[in-house]
Amino acid sequence: MLFEFLGTLLGLGMLVWGANLLVDGAAGIASRKGINGHVIGVTLIATATSLPEFVTAITATISGNHGIAVGNVVGSNAFNLGIVLAVGVMIIPFLPNKLVLRDGWMVMIATMLFAVFAIHGISRIEALVLFSLFVIYVFHLFRTTEISGEIDVKKKPYISLTIMILFGTALLAFGAPILVTSAVGLSGSLGVEESLIALTLIAAGTSLPELLTAVVAAVKGHEGMAIGNVLGSNLFNILLIPGFVGLIRPLTVSNYLAGSVIPAMLILTLLAIVLTRKKMSKKEGVLLLLGYMTFAVLFLPGMF
Repeated sequence: MLFEFLGTLLGLGMLVWGANLLVDGAAGIASRKGINGHVIGVTLIATATSLPEFVTAITATISGNHGIAVGNVVGSNAFNLGIVLAVGVMIIPFLPNKLVLRDGWMVMIATMLFAVFAIHGISRIEALVLFSLFVIYVFHLFRTTEISGEIDVKKKPYISLTIMILFGTALLAFGAPILVTSAVGLSGSLGVEESLIALTLIAAGTSLPELLTAVVAAVKGHEGMAIGNVLGSNLFNILLIPGFVGLIRPLTVSNYLAGSVIPAMLILTLLAIVLTRKKMSKKEGVLLLLGYMTFAVLFLPGMF
C-alpha cells in the first residue's frame, strides 16, 4: 500500500509541474508570435493534455478492450465539462467571445456525430470521418483566427520555451498513467471494487492534466487558454481519438454505453454550451458541477 501511495503522490507532483511548464511555455510562444491564447488552448495545450486519453485508447483498442477506450473518452469529456470548466470559471469569471461560441458549438456537433456513430459501433469509414473533421477544423482555426495580444508574459528565448513545452508535455504524459495505476492499486489494497475504479478513476485520472492546466491558466489570468483547453480537449477526445484508433481497429460500443452513458454526456455537453452564451462565474460553475453529479448518478448504477 505504501508503494501505491507514494506513486500517487509522484504522479500528482509530475502533473502539477508539467501543467505549470506547459502553460508558461505556450503562453510565451503565443506572446512572441501574437497568436490568440484561445487557439493555443484549443490546439497545442489540448493536444498535450489529452495525451493520456490518447495512449490509453490506443493501448485498450489494440488489446481488444474497446469498452475502456470508449468509456475513457466519454468519461473524460464529461469530467472536462462538469469539473474542469466548472473549477476554471469559479476561479476567474469568464465572458465568452465569438471564438468560444464557435468552438463550443463545434464540440456539440462533434459529440452528436460521435453519439450517432456509436449506436452500432464505429466503423473505419466513420472513424475516417471523425479524424478528417478534426484535421479540417484545426486547419480552419489557424486560417481564420485573428492575431491577438491577449497574453503578456516575460519574453524568453524560443529554445527555452520549446524545452518547457516538451518537458511539461512529457511530465503530463508519464505522470497521469503513474497516478492512475498507483491509485487503482491503492484502491485495490483498500478493498474498493476494481470495476468501479477502472470505469471512473481512469477517466478522471487521465483528465487531471486538463484540470491542473485549466487551474494554472485561470490563476495566471489566461482565461482564454483555460476554456480553450477544455473545448480543444473535448474535440481531441471525441474526434481524433476514436477517429485514429477506429482506423486501427473498428470500435465496438456496448449497448449500455451507446444508449445511456453517451446520451447523458451529450446532455451535459449541451448544458455547458448553453451556459457559455453569457458571462460564466461561480453560479454557472455550480450548475456544471450539479450537471456532472447528475451524469454520475445516471451512469454509475449500470456499472454493477
